Amino acid sequence: MKIGLLIIGNEILEGKINDANTRQLSLFLKEKHLELKSTYTVKDDPEAIHQGLATLFDECNVVVTSGGLGPTKDDITKESIASFLGRKIQFAQSSLEVAEKNYLRFNRVFAGKDHGYSFLPEGFLALENSTGFAPGLFTEHQGKYLLCGPGVPREFKSLLEDHFVSRLKPHFSFSNELIESVTVKTKRVPEEQIFGEVDPSLWDKLAVFGTVSSLPNVLGVDIGVKIKAKTKEELESNKKKILEIFNHSPIKKSIWQIGNQTLEEFVVRMANQKKITYSFAESCTGGLCSNRITNISGSSETFLGSIISYAESVKENLLQVKSESLKKYGAVSTQVAKEMSKGLSQKIAAQICISITGFAGPGGGTNEVPVGTACFGVTRNGETTTHSIQYPGDRELLKMRFSQMALFLLLEELEKTT
Repeated sequence: MKIGLLIIGNEILEGKINDANTRQLSLFLKEKHLELKSTYTVKDDPEAIHQGLATLFDECNVVVTSGGLGPTKDDITKESIASFLGRKIQFAQSSLEVAEKNYLRFNRVFAGKDHGYSFLPEGFLALENSTGFAPGLFTEHQGKYLLCGPGVPREFKSLLEDHFVSRLKPHFSFSNELIESVTVKTKRVPEEQIFGEVDPSLWDKLAVFGTVSSLPNVLGVDIGVKIKAKTKEELESNKKKILEIFNHSPIKKSIWQIGNQTLEEFVVRMANQKKITYSFAESCTGGLCSNRITNISGSSETFLGSIISYAESVKENLLQVKSESLKKYGAVSTQVAKEMSKGLSQKIAAQICISITGFAGPGGGTNEVPVGTACFGVTRNGETTTHSIQYPGDRELLKMRFSQMALFLLLEELEKTT
């Protein structure tokens, strides 16, 4: 089964929102041992939609679309698909009933048969939407199949879960081939250094077992190997061999996870498992570390809180940073970072206290301490260590890099506790 995805929406091409549905579909297909062959993004324009459909139908035998099924004037997907297939839009009692069910699920009254949701292209089937209002669509076209879903990620996901297999299984034999990806996450070593200096033979060793990918991210690289096997035993054997390659590689000391959790998820799970409390004193990151942690369910078990000490007066008054230190060393210094984390440990009785102070730019830096510099203090059991780093990037990227470094320092402290 060759599957293609057409993402429809001006707001994606204009950068107003990010496309989340390509990832949604890819992950969904991976669970079914299927793969996404192609994806295209087009604007809300009939000609662009026609071109995208023509390309995908030429390459694939199942086409999935996302976006443009709502009730506003820019939602033209249904009409554009109908014109592409040479079909008329007409009232459909079945679509009216599906729309009524969708609205009833949210205790809303549907407008009735004159509403656009009551109309379908000829030969289309309306699909219930368990998380929204707009019906999905399904049809056959010249021996190929079209499944249309809303652009809202939660609605698109539910469409896949509720209808993808049930609608396509009568027409396709789902492969028994097993597909799984092994993901190894590394930290603080650039991609070119991993494969060029640390372990130049790593890529070729992994490629024996599957398709290798390398995805650089904030202060790290995710190395993936997609493996295929005919039996579960073969799959597990290849996974074991891949992990043995990493275990004997010089990159091993930079690996912080084998899996797909985010850094904040991993930190929260480890802190909760080991029952270690922690807190932050944030300056340049403005609460970003705390925000990332509290986005994770269960973080309240061990995360006690934070102090956002953006101004020097707050550093002095709340964290007891000495005014002499601020004058002599500057707010962005290891001395001030040390005093911040020590002061935090006195205010919030956490077992691990992390402080962050830096210049995220574009102004504020000096020749001695340029923009991109950040200093960190780590206080644990009354002992404080400090760290200083310097990274390139704009303000938003630097804040993310600084927060990532702070979470890595927290993770390293957590790893010390058995």
